[in-house]
Order: sequence, then C-alpha cells, then structure tokens
Amino acid sequence: MMSKERLEFFKQYFENALIEAHKAQEVRFQSEALSDDVDKALEDRDYFLLLKLQGRQNFFSRKIVEALHRIKTGTFGICEECDGHIEENRLLARPMTTLCISCKEMEEKNEEHIPYHKRSHTLGKTLNNDSQVLDFQGEEVTAKKARILEIERRELAQNDLLDLA
Repeated sequence: MMSKERLEFFKQYFENALIEAHKAQEVRFQSEALSDDVDKALEDRDYFLLLKLQGRQNFFSRKIVEALHRIKTGTFGICEECDGHIEENRLLARPMTTLCISCKEMEEKNEEHIPYHKRSHTLGKTLNNDSQVLDFQGEEVTAKKARILEIERRELAQNDLLDLA
C-alpha cells in the first residue's frame, strides 16, 4: 500500500500536469491573408498539425483525470489486471500506468501472436501493417505494393479497352 505522502506527491504531480496541459491547449491558430497556393498549403499543414497536437493533448488530459480519479478512489498504484501493487519506480517512470510490469510484459507478449494486425490500446482501432508479404502474380510483395500493382493492372486493362474501341 502506498503511503499518504507518496499519494499526495502523485496527486500534486497530476494536478500540475493538468494545468500545464490546459495552458498548452490555449494555442490558437491564426490565419493570415495568403498570397499563393504554397502559402495556403503550408497554412493547411500547420492547421492539421495543430489539430493533431490538440488531439494528443486531449488524450493526455483524459489520462491525467483518470489517474486523479484512481487516487481519489484509492485504486492508484494497483494493477487493473492482477490487483497487485505497481512498483513505485514504474509509477515514477510512467505515472499514468494502470498495469504492473508483469502484466504489461504479458500484454506485449500476447500482442506478438498478432503478426499483421496489431491492436491499438489507446484508441481501440485495428492498425494495418503494410509489411505483410503477399504473393502477387508469382512475385512476393508487400500488401501496399500489391495494392499499387493491382491499381496499375486495372488502369492498363482499361486503357487496352479504350484502344480497342
């Protein structure tokens, strides 16, 4: 069981991190009158990067709030998987963790059995791995290259049909 002093330390850490996260979200995108397409493209890129950053900040803020809730309910530092205690060194390295090192290692080991479709635990979405090797007309290629070759094959076939007409 974690001492009250250590719990207070983590509580203060999370409250400070939440304040910093809110300050970081105050960054606003300012659009200017642009002279050419290159400037517009750069502005669009910057805007989408800002949106991506804000999405990560929102995710981080949710993790902080969840950790503060675990402190409040008395479950901070307890593994969600085995109900064992999470070592303080692990909590210092990854304060928002919910798994002890043994359960995390087991989770990662289980993920190795899913060679081509890894599961994202942050968003719960399946990620496609384009390094999967496929056989495309007798040639071993990646899934991405197989898709490109198939598109090219269809375009050539369509052009051949147009030439015949």
